[in-house]
Amino acid sequence: MSEENIIEVNQKFYDAFNKNDIELMIGVWLKGSTSQCIHPGWDVLNGFEPIMISWQKIFLAAQDLEIKLSHLKVTTSEDLAWVTCQENLFSISSSGVQLSKVHSTNLFQKINVEWKMILHHASPVSGLPSVEKISEN
Repeated sequence: MSEENIIEVNQKFYDAFNKNDIELMIGVWLKGSTSQCIHPGWDVLNGFEPIMISWQKIFLAAQDLEIKLSHLKVTTSEDLAWVTCQENLFSISSSGVQLSKVHSTNLFQKINVEWKMILHHASPVSGLPSVEKISEN
């Protein structure tokens, strides 16, 4: 196991998000009742099925959104790994490009030889504006 493996599986999660790809998202998560997801401002979602329903709803909204990560930190143990990072969410609207920043903690569990997400927790970054205007149209 290496940090590179964990960064790779973490990136698959964000690739699924950026591509609105539910099949890719399904492949990232542990299919069980212990998985949890906390979207900013949402209640805690427990279990694989409610989590996937939430992602389907998010993807159906089909926002012009792209997430770029910064401030990545990886911590590992024998069968658990977690990534903390800042999600920089770029959205395009009629008024221009806006940047929102949230802090995320992603927890992965090693199941046999595969790493699966068991927790995604995202919340606003304290002390920063929740939305910044990057450009105007």
